[in-house]
Amino acid sequence: MNITKFVSTNIYLIMTLFICAISYIYVVNGLKCHIVLGVCSIGIEGIVSYSVYVVLLSVCKEGKARHKPLKRKPINPKDTGKKPKPIITEERDVPPVQEINIKENDRQEAVTLCKEYIRRGVAQYFPMDLTPQLLHLVEEYVSGIIRCTPIKIGINDTKGLRPIDFYHLIWNLWTRLDALDRRASCRFIKNAFPMILENTNEETIYRKMNDTYVRCTIENIPKDEPLVP
Repeated sequence: MNITKFVSTNIYLIMTLFICAISYIYVVNGLKCHIVLGVCSIGIEGIVSYSVYVVLLSVCKEGKARHKPLKRKPINPKDTGKKPKPIITEERDVPPVQEINIKENDRQEAVTLCKEYIRRGVAQYFPMDLTPQLLHLVEEYVSGIIRCTPIKIGINDTKGLRPIDFYHLIWNLWTRLDALDRRASCRFIKNAFPMILENTNEETIYRKMNDTYVRCTIENIPKDEPLVP
């Protein structure tokens, strides 16, 4: 039995007996009525008390029912006659491992060819001890490092090179490696040779860094032609 109901029932019985006793004493001794009327008053008080008890009990139950949280019954697809919608997961285009390996192999092959081009076609115009730095520029370019390690050499310390030769140099790297966009490539070559291209702005490099053939020491080689003969 619920403890609340047990306590309230006992209180009801005690209060009922107390009220009935008071009623009996009042009718018999106070009003000087017959004992039979006193007994009748006990019955009447008992009925009234019980009615009040029932009403109060129903009010309490109704209050609990209002505050009791409603539990939602899960919807069964069979009850609605509708099929459950499938869970849509986002699909990402993940290239297969074989395709990734092919791209990486092509990239490494392009880096190797560009280094060979630097070694055989470009380094000869610089002091011999700068060859490792020139080759390192290829590694930095393919890694997308715009603020690369500068090679601090003046134009007079090269063997007849002019600024336009450096425009062609970065053109040849840009068309083969595809690591930086054209604007970023202009900033890269300025950072690579800050003393030679100090007075050359980025717009000039961008404009002259193209596939228009100009006879120079370092020529711009079309993309479909090999860098190294």
